[in-house]
Amino acid sequence: MTLETEAIMGVTVFFGLVFFTFLVGCKIDLAMILGARKKTIIIGCITFIFPLIVNLSVSLLMERFLDMDLRLHQSLPNIALILSLTAFYDTSCVLDDLNLLNSDIGRQSLSISFVSGFCSFSILFTIFSIHEMVTIDPQMVMFSWMSKALIVCFILFCVRPLYLWMIRNTPEETNLKESYVILILLLVLATAFYSEAIGEKALMGPVLMGLVVPPGPPIGSAIERKLEFFITLVLLPGFFIVSCYPIDIFDIHMKNFAIIESLVFVGFFVKLTAVLLPSLYYEMPFKDALSVSLIVNCDGIFALLLLGRLFQMKWLDKESYALIILTKAWITMAATPLVKRLYDPTRRYAGYNRQTIQNLVGLGELRILACVFDQDSVPSILNFLKAINPAQDCTICIYVLHLVELVGRAASVLVTHKKRKRGQSSRAKNTSEKIINAFHHFEQHNEGFLIGQGFTTISPFSSMYTDVCHLIMDRRTALVIIPFHESVEHPFRFVTQNVVQKAPCSVGVLFDHINGTRSIMDVCIKYQNVAMIFIGGPDDREALTLSLRIAQNRDVNLTVFRLTISSSNGFLKKNKKDDEVIRDLWLTIMHAGNIVYKEEEVTDGADTACKLKALENSYDFILVGRRHDNSSPILLGLDEWIVYKELGVIGDLLATSNSLGKFSVLVVQQ
Repeated sequence: MTLETEAIMGVTVFFGLVFFTFLVGCKIDLAMILGARKKTIIIGCITFIFPLIVNLSVSLLMERFLDMDLRLHQSLPNIALILSLTAFYDTSCVLDDLNLLNSDIGRQSLSISFVSGFCSFSILFTIFSIHEMVTIDPQMVMFSWMSKALIVCFILFCVRPLYLWMIRNTPEETNLKESYVILILLLVLATAFYSEAIGEKALMGPVLMGLVVPPGPPIGSAIERKLEFFITLVLLPGFFIVSCYPIDIFDIHMKNFAIIESLVFVGFFVKLTAVLLPSLYYEMPFKDALSVSLIVNCDGIFALLLLGRLFQMKWLDKESYALIILTKAWITMAATPLVKRLYDPTRRYAGYNRQTIQNLVGLGELRILACVFDQDSVPSILNFLKAINPAQDCTICIYVLHLVELVGRAASVLVTHKKRKRGQSSRAKNTSEKIINAFHHFEQHNEGFLIGQGFTTISPFSSMYTDVCHLIMDRRTALVIIPFHESVEHPFRFVTQNVVQKAPCSVGVLFDHINGTRSIMDVCIKYQNVAMIFIGGPDDREALTLSLRIAQNRDVNLTVFRLTISSSNGFLKKNKKDDEVIRDLWLTIMHAGNIVYKEEEVTDGADTACKLKALENSYDFILVGRRHDNSSPILLGLDEWIVYKELGVIGDLLATSNSLGKFSVLVVQQ
């Protein structure tokens, strides 16, 4: 590498690291240390202290009894220290790659690594401070400490209030102004320059600048949106090149290799044991405990950053530096697929008694989990709930979950909202509170409904379904309602698909053809004419059961259409369970004047599509099952044109309709 290339690469790496450390600081929520449970704090402290003691002891024994180079002799205690450290952000990145950020072991791993990382970097700061006091003139040490105190005070008393002022002047659900973002980035560069000028690493200022950023939107999300893509794909690769440039495997001597690798693997197994045994003591399942132990042992960019710093300070020799990087990379590559093999998030649902509407005894309490992406989703769900007018002797308990994308923070969060008492002020500070308040307002004006609790999950779209499934199991809900988003590549669709595939209860995918924007409190649509399309199968039986509950509301007229194949085109195989629910329907019709049953003969899939087209302008609300036998003559050829697989064939036909009619559709899966 020429001097000119080296200089250009050095500048690229410098800017990459400055903005990367600032971005990492933005994502870290220091409140996690305050919210950590007692057992998590204990495991986190053991994860640092036990490996540190064992690693230092082993390194001292090696120094005493093994013959080695002077450089390696001086590096061994530093290697022992490095092997004891844990970086919270590295753990977060591994979990994000595995889609486990908001899983049980994900949250456990993050909490443990946060506590252990806090201990680790406290010790590092102490060691560097002592080294500074020993090697530098006392007057310079005093100047250095005063300079550090000055930048800390500036960030706490000037920058932090500036952030809060920016948040107050940014309307909710709008992006941070470009001028604010530019000002923040200029301050980051200024603090980096100041840190370098006082003799510290340039990264100190940006890290502190990031740590005082309130996690999440609008600042955290704006910074992530502006910086992350450019930093990770353009600037950081240069850092990896520079970090790995000194590595030359042909310079490694076999004797030194054996000593260093022995210490590295001792450190790995000691840290593994330090997490595994306390986790088992606190009654965590063995596979989960082993998975957490492996995740905490995985390293990433922060470990590389620390190794590079110690190598520059001559605390590590070249051979040790190369071997530790290569071994840590190998451990991380081996551990991640092993975690995938060990931990299956859906295993928790295996012994769960899945709840369905059909399984409810009579008109017992129906528990519904309403998933909401944004304020636009609320009116449709409230209109549906309004249609299910509970009878005198039953209650509908509704749990509300606001689904928010994880941006501007490293750890996923599940927030439990306090239940608001009747008569209490309904002023809302953010979108989640507005959504929860809308449901409480609905509860107060509709008898028989009970809002159990409101939740907000802040997590990646790829693993958001995990929190949905956990709440289904914890609250034992029989039905989860989730809105449908028609944009083919929208991440909301990905969440809906995961919930449909993995939810341990019945799922209702809700969408409507009511055009125009509506207020969050606009529940003006009252369903009067409801249709249920019955072809056959468990999903149709579940949809029929739900439609009969809706028909308990005497203001609603329910029409059940059973599609059958025309006698000239063959016949359908009879299903005993389908015939049973139809017989029960006839018994219900005898005592109810608002339910009509019709059988419609169709010849093929095209005829089915025409029949459905005719219904769209006659009904306010249509219920359909999701899964059917696609080889049935009734649906022949329709599955070839399906766009939205999560809606099934019939749901997809209604969703892709170009009808101008105003109607809503609920696609039910048992």
